[in-house]
Amino acid sequence: MDSQVPNHKKVAGIILAAGAASRMGQPKLLLPWKGSPLIHHAARTALEAGLDPVVVVTGAAAGDIEAALAGLNVVITPNPEWLSGQSTSVRAGILALPEDTDAAIFLLGDQPFVTSDLIRALVTAYSRTNPAILAPYVGDRRSNPVLFDRAVFDLLCQLRGDEGARGLFGRFPPAALPWADERISFDIDTPEDYQRLLEME
Repeated sequence: MDSQVPNHKKVAGIILAAGAASRMGQPKLLLPWKGSPLIHHAARTALEAGLDPVVVVTGAAAGDIEAALAGLNVVITPNPEWLSGQSTSVRAGILALPEDTDAAIFLLGDQPFVTSDLIRALVTAYSRTNPAILAPYVGDRRSNPVLFDRAVFDLLCQLRGDEGARGLFGRFPPAALPWADERISFDIDTPEDYQRLLEME
């Protein structure tokens, strides 16, 4: 089927959805776009790409986030330590994965132009070259989502504070997947960003 990951690797998706979105002034992942909350769109995209499982790490507004995902085959993983920084959500996501997971793609719910085609392309490139870390690049600019091989899962779990997974990039420079659509880097942090999103499509 076209919706499935096109190889024999078992690649999971981890959506980091625990933050308080302080600059937005409200839970940004619940904002509507194209008829559904942003978090629902992100999870549906990951599922359509064939990622399995799709883990959603919640923290602030956990109940509302979970409600917005009703009907989707995702694994909700609460992170009671979310106030201690993004590293705690990275760790919670990794620890929620099955033991036979080969790699995980970290996704952010506020980047609506990340498509299932991009996710499939990452998995296909990973299956061919097996890098420790793989990221899309628009020109020379690295973007999200980023794929991490199981070989670095333990290191991801050792991150502390607000250090995200990019803390490993010095030791494991990401392999590059060239990508033409610069909109994948667009994220939503402020009301102005959200207004721009609504005006873009």
